[in-house]
Amino acid sequence: MRLFFCVELGEEVRAALAEVARQCRAALGNGTWVPAENYHLTVRFLGEVPEARLPALLELGRSAAAGTTPFAVALEALGGFPQPQAARVLWVGPRTEPPEFQRLCRRVEEAVRALGFPPERKEPVPHVTLARFKSPKDLRPLLARVRPAVPEAHIAGLTLMRSELRPEGAKYTPLASWKFGG
Repeated sequence: MRLFFCVELGEEVRAALAEVARQCRAALGNGTWVPAENYHLTVRFLGEVPEARLPALLELGRSAAAGTTPFAVALEALGGFPQPQAARVLWVGPRTEPPEFQRLCRRVEEAVRALGFPPERKEPVPHVTLARFKSPKDLRPLLARVRPAVPEAHIAGLTLMRSELRPEGAKYTPLASWKFGG
């Protein structure tokens, strides 16, 4: 199973992000555009995981969520990875990373390492992927004129998500979700 931990976004936030994506798509055209129902903030990507490890990951999710309080994220910055002038990913994220998100990512990272998963190679950057491009695109003209109008996202739980790669795009299925603080 291909798995990752994430925080899900409310319907109002996903709808606003879809409108930002629509504006960007009109300017950028070709790309693999992520459907609104797949918008999320990744906490930790795990990759292919044997089913036998699922019980430990479920306990990890429960414990990590219990030690986290709800928080808000302002998704107000539009950007591109690896860099705006040669981007393969178009994203929306916060201008400054919420400390609660950082703490949640650290808590999950420490726990997955304790289970024997290899360390994450990069620091987590909170972002919602809107599109991926086969060939790098210069996003700087777009970034200069599009300002995301997205309501503040209220984050109240953690989800363990299964990702199935398909020709038409990834299909995400929540395996378990836990409310923060309980």
